[in-house]
Amino acid sequence: MVTDRWSRWTLTDSDRALLGAALDTLLPPEGSFPAPSETGIIDDFVLQRVPPTGAITGVLPYPGIDSDALRGTIAMLESAGGEDDMVAALEQLERDQPFLFGALWRLAIYGYYSRPETVAAIQRDLAPAYHGAPLPLGYNHAIEPWDPTDPFQFPTNPRGSYIPTGEVTRVDLSQVISTASAD
Repeated sequence: MVTDRWSRWTLTDSDRALLGAALDTLLPPEGSFPAPSETGIIDDFVLQRVPPTGAITGVLPYPGIDSDALRGTIAMLESAGGEDDMVAALEQLERDQPFLFGALWRLAIYGYYSRPETVAAIQRDLAPAYHGAPLPLGYNHAIEPWDPTDPFQFPTNPRGSYIPTGEVTRVDLSQVISTASAD
């Protein structure tokens, strides 16, 4: 669980149900993938990253909304169709409030793919070598070690070169610009 950065805040049961329905509609489960609402995404991800109103002055960090904005987004979804027609409610939110829709979308995507259940489903259904974030080694655990005798890993006729940053110089474009403007 993410460490609390702000004082605790929460959602009502009806807001949780509506937010869960929105997340499930944005990312419908397929194969062995769980529904987002079944992963703990609301408590373990969303509420941890959306600050309470007034906790931050100035520009809000990712996802760019505070608790009042999230509650307002949920209220807009409710008035636009709610759980009965969540697709239409989300389409209207995207049309009328693209920033709020984008914030909800970011929370859904980043939250869902951070969940252990989702990582396990990716491993089962798509990529057994996937291990989720953080990826400091990439797929190092599933790739053979470096082999300098392999011509694909170490070509006999190397191409390209490296120029240290301190040695990079500007290219004179005066001839190219004057030629292009003459055409």
